Amino acid sequence: MRLKHNKKRNTAFLFETLSREYVKAIIKKSPGKQDTIKDIIKENFCKPSVLNEELSLYREILESQGLEQDEATAVLEEAKRRYDSLNKKQIFHEQNKLIKEINYKLSQDVFTNFVPNYKNLATIYNIFNNKTSIKEKVLLEQKLIESLTSKEQGDNIKHVDNLTYKTFVNKFNEKYGDLPKEQKELLTVYIASFADNSLELKHHLNEQISDLKVSLRDQKDNSVFESDQMKEKYDELIVKLDSYKNAEIDISMVSEVLKIQEVVRELQDVS
Repeated sequence: MRLKHNKKRNTAFLFETLSREYVKAIIKKSPGKQDTIKDIIKENFCKPSVLNEELSLYREILESQGLEQDEATAVLEEAKRRYDSLNKKQIFHEQNKLIKEINYKLSQDVFTNFVPNYKNLATIYNIFNNKTSIKEKVLLEQKLIESLTSKEQGDNIKHVDNLTYKTFVNKFNEKYGDLPKEQKELLTVYIASFADNSLELKHHLNEQISDLKVSLRDQKDNSVFESDQMKEKYDELIVKLDSYKNAEIDISMVSEVLKIQEVVRELQDVS
């Protein structure tokens, strides 16, 4: 089944592609561009914007994994009900404004960024879209419910267009495909925090910092590192992590945590 999908009218896609553009700006060390993207995300996706409401519906569906059949059906029906209550004219107007900002403040290339869950975003878009035929909607809903009830977790992404998929993958890997999983996760949560007042980010950072301190203490006691000077360095990193407890979360803190993640990962590789 081949469906039309206008990704520029898919609010969740717009957020995801901006998120990936922000990661690229971090890697390229472009603070000006980082600020521009951050401002765009805050302006368009912070509560109580209609785009934030629509994005939340996509997220709630995608984050509902491993459900029973009746639970998955109920989640989808409730999401559709809430979507129907949104002001579609306002959504269209806000999307126009956002698209214009991306074109003029960034580049049209932003729309070509690889988004890993592109197919799922397109599926939800077409389920929400009243222009999708009844038959197509029923089939899409069945596939989505199967995905929500699947007990297997993985990245089994099947894109509609293989050529488009390969292009996205190549660009993604070229720009930031080598980042370790934990660093990608932290960056993703940090970007999402622009729209949710950092609530999830605080929780995620607390977990990451706790894990890093445990790893550093373990490495400190590792016989490979015998010098007292080296052990003092570990203590300094642990003290640094402790200092984040009451500090304001910003890109500097996130960058430092990313660096410490890299140090710990390298130590684990040689131990």
